[in-house]
This record gives sequence, structure tokens and C-alpha cells, in this order.
Amino acid sequence: MRKLFLPLAVLFLLSQCARQQEPVQLPAENKPAVSTSKPAAPMPRIRVMEATEDLQFMPAELCYLDEEVPGIKVDLRYCGYDNFVGRPIDGYTTGTRAILRRDAAECLKRAQHELNAQGLGLLVWDAYRPHRAMKDFYAWSRTDEAAMKHKYYPNITKQGIYDGKYIRRTSEHSLGVAVDVTIINLATGRELDMGTGFDFLDPSSATRFTGITPEQHANRMLLRNTMNRAGMRNYKREWWHYFLKNRGNCTRYDFPLCDTLLPQP
Repeated sequence: MRKLFLPLAVLFLLSQCARQQEPVQLPAENKPAVSTSKPAAPMPRIRVMEATEDLQFMPAELCYLDEEVPGIKVDLRYCGYDNFVGRPIDGYTTGTRAILRRDAAECLKRAQHELNAQGLGLLVWDAYRPHRAMKDFYAWSRTDEAAMKHKYYPNITKQGIYDGKYIRRTSEHSLGVAVDVTIINLATGRELDMGTGFDFLDPSSATRFTGITPEQHANRMLLRNTMNRAGMRNYKREWWHYFLKNRGNCTRYDFPLCDTLLPQP
């Protein structure tokens, strides 16, 4: 019996040694993570240009849109009374020419060229927007005045305009990189039917809203695809609003519109 016990004991000890030499597997959550993602790109910086009333020269990075895009039509709604506030907006009372950053204007030039080949063209309702206009919008939203509610925001309150993110306290327009735009038929001068009008602040103005006709949807997609190919991106809540895809560092401007700014010397 003792002769049998001794070999068994030796085998037992050898098996224990072998088990101790097996590598220990750490649970997956305890393994050090190896990051494969690229470092995040630095956020574009926004410089604020001091407000000025006596600007004589166009900032070098900006331009008059009608000088850069042949044949483009412009009707700046905030210069007049046909807008959701119902009066000219602060910053728009001294000029009617659209201003835009040069790289954004180049995008519109490409879009205009593509549409012209189809007998169509662009109509711009807003481009550069002085920051003071955003302050004017907000001050108006705190009043009881609602003369244009029936036409522009019949289904929401003034606070709903901000809650629904139709307007914010700041805007890409003030950076000179955004436009409100539609398509017109060059032969007739008429706008293509987009299902709602400009600045109709309602879910039906969302670019991919489904409760419109096939023709209206096709027109919205024509605008979206054309602008996208040209380098502009759509704001999904407003079929008319487009902004520069790659804007880089920006300046927020607040000078009022002026039709006679001179080129930089």
C-alpha cells in the first residue's frame, strides 16, 4: 500500500507545479486599453470684431455676393417688413447688398453654375447678418408684439422659436459663412415650390419633412444636393439654411450692412 501511495503523491505534486506555471488571464475589463483613435482636431476659433458704425473698407476675407456670383438674385428680407418680426432689423437699415465670406461665395458660385445649366438659379434671402440683429431678434421675442405670427410662426410661441432652435442667440450668419437661399426658374423668375415659404418656423420646414408633395420634396433635394456638392451643408430644421462645411477659424462681425464699402487698399 505504501509503495502505491508514494508514486501518487509525486504525481499530485507535479500536477500542482504545472498549474502554477500556467499564465494568468486578466479579465477583459482589467486589461489596459489601447487607444486607436486619432487625436481630436482643434476646435475652430471665433474672433469677435468690435462693433463699428463707420466702416469704410470691406474686411479682406469678405465680399459683395453680386460681384463674385454672376446673375445671382438677392432679396434681403430683414431689410424690409416681410419677415417674422414685421419690420427692418437692426443692422439692415443701411444697405441691401448681400455680403459673404469669400470661400462661401465660391461655393455659391459653383452651385449657381450648376443650376444655370438647367435653366435655374439661386435667390438669396440672407447672408452676412450683423450680430446686433440677433440681439434685436431676442429683444423682440421678449415683447408681446406678434403682428406676423399668422404668416411665420402660427403654431408656436415666441419662446418656441428659440426652444425649437429656429433662432439662437448667436448665428453662423454673423460669421459670414451662412446663407438662406432658394432656387428660381430663370425663364419665369418664379421660385420653385418648396412646400413652405422662407422663415416659416414650423416642423413642415424641415428639409426631409414627409408631409409635402413629391414635387416639393424633389425641389428641396435638388437644392440640398446642389449646395452639398458645392461645399455647403444644410441645417435640417430649415430647408433654406446652408452653411460652409469647412469654415476654419472665423470672425464674428457686427458692422451694419453698407452698399458702398471699398476694397482693402
